[in-house]
Amino acid sequence: MARIFLLKGDICHPGYVDIPEESTTLREVIYRIGGGIADGKKFKAVQIGGPSGGILTEEQLDLPLHFQVLKPYGVRRGDSVITVLDEERCIVDAVCRFMQYTQTEFCGKCVPCREGTKRMNELLWDLKNYRLDRKGFSLLTDLGEMISVTSFCNLGRNSFHTLERAIKYFPEEFEMHLNGRCTLCESETRDPVVPGGLPYNRIRLVVDPAICRGCSKCARSCHAEAITGVIKSPFAIDTDKCVKCYTCIEACPFDAIKEVEIDG
Repeated sequence: MARIFLLKGDICHPGYVDIPEESTTLREVIYRIGGGIADGKKFKAVQIGGPSGGILTEEQLDLPLHFQVLKPYGVRRGDSVITVLDEERCIVDAVCRFMQYTQTEFCGKCVPCREGTKRMNELLWDLKNYRLDRKGFSLLTDLGEMISVTSFCNLGRNSFHTLERAIKYFPEEFEMHLNGRCTLCESETRDPVVPGGLPYNRIRLVVDPAICRGCSKCARSCHAEAITGVIKSPFAIDTDKCVKCYTCIEACPFDAIKEVEIDG
């Protein structure tokens, strides 16, 4: 089933693209649809699924853009944003930007996510600015693991994924920041990576009644109790209660729940 994604970052042809996700590989998305890496640089990483998505590297580029296939790699459906990074981007700087976006966009309903991501954001910026020691770095990763098992919804539970995968795939760049000098940051003259698409206050989630089969999986997965309906009839989302965690989108087997931009 085709779906619209926002392709952005260090890519030749950024913008909204219609991708048949189950059959299209990440390599095809970046090099055929996106035109390849901008300015002739080499590919480094791609972050998929919004602030609580995951990072993938060259090794995973031949995987299909299918979220059940990508789930073991920390990638979730999220807000349909694909952010491409080239070889000259510092992964620590990029992760800082994603965590900052994470911390400011989440609903703040549960303490682990609200307070934990705030502290993680502070620690990451200390790391970025060469002020974090190894004890602080251990605290950073411990916090991420704690939030991943105690948050109410998928946004909080997956907020550690981008950092966790970045540490796994690019440990040498974290070492550079712990040691007080990053050659990538020193040579960077471009604007930083900007994560996300539309701000959360410009988005609402709606159920398409023409597609919804009334299975109730979305309602049963919603911790905010924002989805109601009758079995075998279309369900509906209460926008006043919805915290836009995208758990319902991931739970829906019929792709009946969509993101809609709020006018104004």
